[in-house]
Amino acid sequence: MKLNLKNLSLFNKILLFSYMITTIVVVLIMGTSFHLQSKQLKNQMADKVEDVAGIWSATIDPDDIIKADYHRKEKNPSSERLETLLTLVGEKSASFLGAYIILPEEYQNQKVFVLAASDLYSEYSFESLMFYDAGNDFISAYRSSLNQKKVTSTDIFTDQYGSWISSFAPIIDNNGNVVAILGVDANASVIKDNQIEILFLVLLEMAAILAVVYVILYWGLKKVMKPVDDLFFGIKEISSGNFSVVLPVRDQSELSILSEQFNEMASQLSQLFKSVSAASRQFGQSVIEDDESLLLGEAINTIEDIFERTKLQQELQRAEKMNAIGQLAASVAHEIRNPMTVVKGFLQIFLSKDMSEEEHTYLKLMIEELNRAETIINDYLSLAKPDVGTLEIIEGREMAEQVMDLMSSYAMMSKNISLHTEIKEQVNIKGNKSELKQVLINILKNGIEAMNSGGKLSMTLEKQGGFGVFIIEDTGIGMTAEELSRLGTAFYSLKERGTGMGLMVCYQIVERMKGQIKVSSIKGEGTTFEIMVPIFTESPE
Repeated sequence: MKLNLKNLSLFNKILLFSYMITTIVVVLIMGTSFHLQSKQLKNQMADKVEDVAGIWSATIDPDDIIKADYHRKEKNPSSERLETLLTLVGEKSASFLGAYIILPEEYQNQKVFVLAASDLYSEYSFESLMFYDAGNDFISAYRSSLNQKKVTSTDIFTDQYGSWISSFAPIIDNNGNVVAILGVDANASVIKDNQIEILFLVLLEMAAILAVVYVILYWGLKKVMKPVDDLFFGIKEISSGNFSVVLPVRDQSELSILSEQFNEMASQLSQLFKSVSAASRQFGQSVIEDDESLLLGEAINTIEDIFERTKLQQELQRAEKMNAIGQLAASVAHEIRNPMTVVKGFLQIFLSKDMSEEEHTYLKLMIEELNRAETIINDYLSLAKPDVGTLEIIEGREMAEQVMDLMSSYAMMSKNISLHTEIKEQVNIKGNKSELKQVLINILKNGIEAMNSGGKLSMTLEKQGGFGVFIIEDTGIGMTAEELSRLGTAFYSLKERGTGMGLMVCYQIVERMKGQIKVSSIKGEGTTFEIMVPIFTESPE
């Protein structure tokens, strides 16, 4: 059953569940209606029996009851009058079988004595001067009428003679004493016959209502689900490569608005795949002609191939740029370094001579600028290095603690910055020790300079897969997504007097060691660098 429900279409599922809910509601309403009608019919009959009992009890002479009770086993005029009167009760209404008089005495096992009974009971062997075994419903109503001196009635009950509703009315003498109880019976089979007839009509009405509801639901859902069918058709067409499909917009409902958005999406996809075809031709790939359908899978594969080729071209362009910068840097640096060394030497000689305070200040500024220029030249020379040099085993813990010790005084003296080191596990990595130290110091120094008002600078060492990772995190000014995308490129720096060459050298050093640098940043909150260097693994003998 579960499998069949799962395999149903969306339309059939909605139709099935809607019809099931409607059926439950209709059954509940019809069942309630049938119950109320049956109850009303029973109450009406009970009220009628009570009215008859109340009226006829007033016509019975208490003296006749006393005399008939006195001559129980003898025929006497009082008994005959009572039986005639009781038979007349049944003849007045076809709904009533008859009446009987019960003495106000209850015997063992809920037995009562019938003093007189209608002749109409003769076929049931229910007659005058007999004991009757009363059931719980009968005896309960009998006692209530006897004790409370009022008319009472039973619910529908069944005994050896059939199903009945009985009403009891006390017969009271002039002294206010109950001398007997008048009982009047209504044949409850009439109610059952009416209930069967009502039930048949209710079932007939319910079947008609459910048939009409099914037709309306089917027609309404077909109309409502038409935009959904259109969407399924459109998706199928898109999947097969037909991007010119246009769905009809039937009204301004939510589903129709969805169709409008689908048409807009199909139009954008058409333009996208046209661009894909054009880009594919530029890369020299064979593509499907414009007048033929481009399958969605083929288009996605083409896009992925274009992305790979674009990424490869960017890497090649970057490598060419780095190579050009390295060659230029090597030639320029060698030409400039020697005269700068001479100039710096003479300035230091002048600085040792007796001069005025102002002249000494100027000389110090010139030497500082020459030192800065020398640093930039060294960065350029680093770009020109063809390889990383000798690789060695580096203890990650020792390296992290060493560089943090080197930067601690600078951090505290410059901007009141606190340093924190966390070594999660000992990691031995493979690389050039001096160059890795240069990378870590450079990035730590950048982090310190990014925190103008003090803050926290932390380094964490951990293992991620086959890499030892130095995580450097600061609480500085942070970077935007655009600034982050340009990080590590030549001549781009966020510092006032920076050239961008230092971080570019860091990237190149780590790449030469077969590692990588990952950067994440939030503007105004801080920046995190992850320097990933391959872990040292012993080669098998």
